[in-house]
Amino acid sequence: MFRILVFEETLFLPENRLFSPYEVDFAKTQEEILDLTYQHTYNLYLVNLYAFPTIEALKQADDTTPTVFIDEFYTLKNLKKALSIGDDYLVKPLYLEDLSIRIAYYYRKLFNHQKNIISYKDFYFHLHTKQLFLGTQKIKLSPNELKLLELLLSHINRPLSKELINDRLESTSSGSLRVYISKLNKIGFEITYDRALSSYILHFP
Repeated sequence: MFRILVFEETLFLPENRLFSPYEVDFAKTQEEILDLTYQHTYNLYLVNLYAFPTIEALKQADDTTPTVFIDEFYTLKNLKKALSIGDDYLVKPLYLEDLSIRIAYYYRKLFNHQKNIISYKDFYFHLHTKQLFLGTQKIKLSPNELKLLELLLSHINRPLSKELINDRLESTSSGSLRVYISKLNKIGFEITYDRALSSYILHFP
């Protein structure tokens, strides 16, 4: 699901159908922006330029979420400011059709990018780079842990035999495999062992 964080009072309309295809959270204060970004991973920020300091702080913390700034009126100074950390700049009055097109653009951009990404809860595994992220935070794993995770993610809710795992991983013993599984479970993956099938299963509702 494409998730948007909105901080702009003119968009707080119950009858607004602009966001109907998406999952949207509305922040009424800059403190709520920080609270919500702590709780969730977003694919797009639509925020008033007034929230620039808060978004700047998120960017400095390696938050790479695309950001569209909304301004009360146009000035060249504000345009430069917005695009110094943001991706787009809109000036009121807002035209919903225009905004809808822009949101769809960021949705398509993410979709095309995520063809090479497997998502699990708030985790993102990049198939090309073999890197795991929790939101925008990179999670450090050993080469064998990454290989195991990629195998499990390609068999979500399906048994993955110990034999297949041992074939794919290097220098793996029963003890080291249990250590890998334990670490993945600790960081948020739900992996169980089926003794009857001699297989591990990564569960995802």
